[in-house]
Amino acid sequence: MNSKIYSEPRVDSVSSTLRLKPVFRSPKRVTITLPNATFEELQSRADGEGRSLSNLAAFLLESSLQPPVPETPTASVQQRPLDRKFH
Repeated sequence: MNSKIYSEPRVDSVSSTLRLKPVFRSPKRVTITLPNATFEELQSRADGEGRSLSNLAAFLLESSLQPPVPETPTASVQQRPLDRKFH
């Protein structure tokens, strides 16, 4: 997620160079209602990872919006024991 958006180009009057002024988007707040068991699991995981519940929830939501990583097919080669010993 790109948190920086650039505004219109402007000329810096001091050095007469073209500069882009960064415009930052502030995070948005949401309120959700969770079943007690879900809340307890999230809080337990957040505590175990040493992070806040809010940070864990944001991470999980952002992760769920990423495109799925394609699984690489595993070779269907049977493992067989080595016939010789190594010294």
